[in-house]
Amino acid sequence: MPQLRLEVQPMTHERFSALEARGLIQGFLPTEVGDAPRQNGVSVEEVYSTDPRFGGHRLIRVGFDRSTVALAFHSDREDLILINAGRPQKPLILVIGLHPQEEFKSRIAQGRLSVEDVWALELGFNDPRLSFFTMNAFTPHCEWTPPGPGEPNVFFVTEPKDLDMHPVETGKYSLTVAYPPGGG
Repeated sequence: MPQLRLEVQPMTHERFSALEARGLIQGFLPTEVGDAPRQNGVSVEEVYSTDPRFGGHRLIRVGFDRSTVALAFHSDREDLILINAGRPQKPLILVIGLHPQEEFKSRIAQGRLSVEDVWALELGFNDPRLSFFTMNAFTPHCEWTPPGPGEPNVFFVTEPKDLDMHPVETGKYSLTVAYPPGGG
């Protein structure tokens, strides 16, 4: 039997591009979100989706520039991938309820919701611990950016192909974000 001895080579931009050109891999970069329609400051481009025979799954590129808090939850998990190759962009804030949606809704209905039940976290990009994570099912959350000029954020989400989204009605509560931190 002939033996092929493979020499290990470093992965380079050139080799990566050659693999892409052959259709063997697909890289994803946080570039501008092309001609995707923008709705309320959010545009979504599907990078790929899988064949439903093997389980529905997709990767999307999100362009985000919305300065309203509009909490929602999904019935399944989604993964956020925050990578950036130096592209300037506005800060990205994750607004997240600290209770699963049933408890969160209960606190709203009972008039017990407080600032201790919701965090507004400025997200970082390119950090192995903080920039790649799964948002668990039934977690009230949304993204937020400061109002005004600046480049929108671009990040990736991998999720079930037909993931639902349910708005969280906040009743008498109006949630806003104080940005910059410490600034009213």
